[in-house]
Amino acid sequence: MLPSELLMTRIKKDKIYPDFLPLDHEHLELAEELINVYKDFTGRKKSELEEIIAEFEAGLNFKRIRGLRTLLERRCSFTSKYLVEPILARRAVFDVASSRSVTTQTERSKVIETVAQNLNVSVEDLEQSLWADLESEILLADFEPLTPEALVKWYNLTLAQTLLFKSSGMTIAVTSRAPEIFRAIKYFGLMYLQEEGNKVRVEGASSLLKLSERYGTALAKLLPAIVRSESWTLDAEIVIRREDMPRIYHFVMDSHDKDLLAGEEPMREAVPDFDSSIEQKFYNEFVSLSVAKNWELIREPDVLFTRSGIFIPDFKFQHKELELETYFEIVGFWTDEYLKKKLRKLRALPITILVAIDQNLACFNAESFGFGLDQPLILYTKKVPIGEVVRYLANIEQEAVKKQVEQFKKMKIVLEGDIIPLKKLTEKYGLSQEAVRASLKNPEYVVFKDVVVKKEQLSTIKKKLMAVERYVEAREIIEGAGLPNADEVLAYFGYKVKWKGLDPNDATIALQ
Repeated sequence: MLPSELLMTRIKKDKIYPDFLPLDHEHLELAEELINVYKDFTGRKKSELEEIIAEFEAGLNFKRIRGLRTLLERRCSFTSKYLVEPILARRAVFDVASSRSVTTQTERSKVIETVAQNLNVSVEDLEQSLWADLESEILLADFEPLTPEALVKWYNLTLAQTLLFKSSGMTIAVTSRAPEIFRAIKYFGLMYLQEEGNKVRVEGASSLLKLSERYGTALAKLLPAIVRSESWTLDAEIVIRREDMPRIYHFVMDSHDKDLLAGEEPMREAVPDFDSSIEQKFYNEFVSLSVAKNWELIREPDVLFTRSGIFIPDFKFQHKELELETYFEIVGFWTDEYLKKKLRKLRALPITILVAIDQNLACFNAESFGFGLDQPLILYTKKVPIGEVVRYLANIEQEAVKKQVEQFKKMKIVLEGDIIPLKKLTEKYGLSQEAVRASLKNPEYVVFKDVVVKKEQLSTIKKKLMAVERYVEAREIIEGAGLPNADEVLAYFGYKVKWKGLDPNDATIALQ
């Protein structure tokens, strides 16, 4: 985007258009000249660079040149060159000068010479260091060049983005599913609703009660994803204030204009795999918890289609053993009307979805957010309360296990063998390991974490353990009998492992 004062538009009746640069010889030549200025001035002061650019601005359209310059400087890195920290250098000069009467250039030179001697630097190095941190004195250290065509297209893109910043909303129509557009909408945290057919309505910044600047920037960043699509149309309502009276114009553009626009910003930041920082924090915190061993957190679930339009949940929780899945939606930018529409769409979903709403994003009244939503709802401030999400999943899991336990009681369970892997029982009866553990009450068997073991087999193992004291020997006996977790069996028998260091060969066992 460009600063709003550099926006150039054309108005015709109720339509408004960015004043795009054509890709003709004249303007490509201008772009090349500006690019060459930055190439040639590497290593020189910014003030020298500004003098040259000012000559372009004086002879041509000021806003146009300043806009191109703004983009080119985003590809520059500037540095300061000094031997003495400028602030320290100025302070040292001031300390010496304050004890003298400095009214002439000669007296000033004597002060500089004195300070240079005190700092053990040359007069030239001190002079250079004094004001090296001023913007006019910084040096162009590096410039990443681009082609004239790329600069013109980038400029046109930023003009359109700057205009969209003033949008109260826009309707996008695509001839295909255009998954990248939906992905970008989600990534930038935009409010959207599907209208009939292939149209998607995206709310604009002026429809928000708060955070309009950040949201407007996010809306503008959606444009490159639209431009990269095969076939599209865009109709945005632009709010322009004239004499303190707002008026709405339509900004209409379609895929025929894509040749004038860059499909991406040449220096755009890398897009992470998350839709927002809130989601990324939630994901990182969730996967670090032990509950993640049972639940898989899917960041990019499929697009869901309902009678009220498309819906793209932020996350899907899928249990790794039970046939359980549930969705999770984190509501970011919103208005009261938008949330009502979104919740109507949520009510149309044939699935269960947990909804988290940031209660600080707009004027919030918790009592007004029922809307007949038959879905679980949590409120948060700044970050999603991970504990509430974990409890929600635990309740789902417990209910499922409870139902399976009831189902398991009606079955005739046959246990055969001395050692039976729990996995074998779950596959045979179609139940989870949690349900099997909770249901098995056979007095002839003991249920461990991964296996069911006949008590007679355990008695044989216990007799062998009575003859050993070393931990490694005990493990050999237990694992040799076919049990996978020696420590679990030792604990069952009442043994305690005594460690004398980190080496298992030095450890012993003893009955508690």
